[in-house]
Amino acid sequence: MTILPILVLAALSVCVMQAQPGSGVHEGRYQKNLTYKGPVTGDEIIYTLYLPPGHSKDKGPYPLIVFLHGAGGGNASSQVMQSYEAARKAGKIGNFAVVFPEKYGGTVWRDGAKDKRAETNVLNELLPYLEKEHALTRNRGGRTIMGFSMGAAGSIYWGAKHLDVFSTAVALDAGGGTSFTDPQARNYVPEYGKKTKAIQESLKLRLVQGGLNTRKFRDSLDQLKISYDYFQLPNDIAAYPAGSCCLNKKDPTRKFLHNPICMTENAWGLATWAFIEKNTQRGKK
Repeated sequence: MTILPILVLAALSVCVMQAQPGSGVHEGRYQKNLTYKGPVTGDEIIYTLYLPPGHSKDKGPYPLIVFLHGAGGGNASSQVMQSYEAARKAGKIGNFAVVFPEKYGGTVWRDGAKDKRAETNVLNELLPYLEKEHALTRNRGGRTIMGFSMGAAGSIYWGAKHLDVFSTAVALDAGGGTSFTDPQARNYVPEYGKKTKAIQESLKLRLVQGGLNTRKFRDSLDQLKISYDYFQLPNDIAAYPAGSCCLNKKDPTRKFLHNPICMTENAWGLATWAFIEKNTQRGKK
């Protein structure tokens, strides 16, 4: 594990203490540490699942968000879902099921990394099970891939590689290691160069940046004429209210932008949920 994920987890733990999950925290059904044995690989797949209020099979199919964690593997799923529920109350987004695959730290969400099979486990084994068990849509137009840090890189990668699975991709504070031309890049995504037209026509992409930088990747997207929605968190510390998880808890005069709770709070969080809703097709299996 690199120094950055360790620092992120240490600082995030202070912020998370203000919003620990417990009974009555969520309107929907929040279930952590679920397991499923992959029928093909035999791997134990660990995940957190959120089902919206009033969920029942006869009301399906439900649209789905798959949220990929960062390199440190920290799970801020409860706080992310509190942000979603606030957006839902505000009328910015409708009912979604959300799944958080866990324990894939350091894999950049690729098969074979760290002797794990992130893509096969989630896309080929877990999703078909969840679709059947919880009446989730099989239509790509109703599915979003979303992630933070390493998971943001994963969402950029999965969104392009698996166009048949996802129609929307949201990357929260991806770093500068993404490239469609450099095979040595940590997040090599040649699909953007190979499937440019299909991506132009069928993938809705949102990049939200906090502490990291995707300038080179955005320049590549501009070069390929691939449109994307972009937001940079404010540089002015006055933009963050007291108690914000975008502030360093030991020294509130400093920002702490690289964490998933910060990336989904405030106006930019609402805008992200609204972006997902706007680009989601409902009512199709």
